[in-house]
Amino acid sequence: MRIALAVALGLGLAACQSSEVSRSLGARCDKSAECDDRCLLTSDGYPGGFCTLVCDTSDDCPVSDSECADVEGGACFYTCSDDPSCAFLGVGWVCREADTREQPARKVMICRGQ
Repeated sequence: MRIALAVALGLGLAACQSSEVSRSLGARCDKSAECDDRCLLTSDGYPGGFCTLVCDTSDDCPVSDSECADVEGGACFYTCSDDPSCAFLGVGWVCREADTREQPARKVMICRGQ
C-alpha cells in the first residue's frame, strides 16, 4: 500500500513539472560552483537561486522548452505560457516577456523571479 502511494505521489509531482530541473538549468543554488555553469542569485531576483548556462543562441540551452534570453548577458531560461507554468520552480517565479539573445526584436515568454 505504501509503495503504491509513493509511486502515485511521485507520478503526480512529475506531472506538475514542465521540465527536468538540473545543475545545468533550474536547480536552486547559492553559488556558481553548485551549477554546471552559473548561478543567478536570490539577491538578484531569482528566488532560491537559479542554475543556468551562459548562451548566445537557444541552441546553447540544454532542454527543448528553454530559450536564450537577453537577460543577465545571455542566459537560458524555461519558456512558459502563464504564471502557473513556472510553479515547478517554486514560490516567486512568474512568466514574463523577454528579448531573445540571438534576435533581440523577437520576444519570448520565460520564467523569472517576481
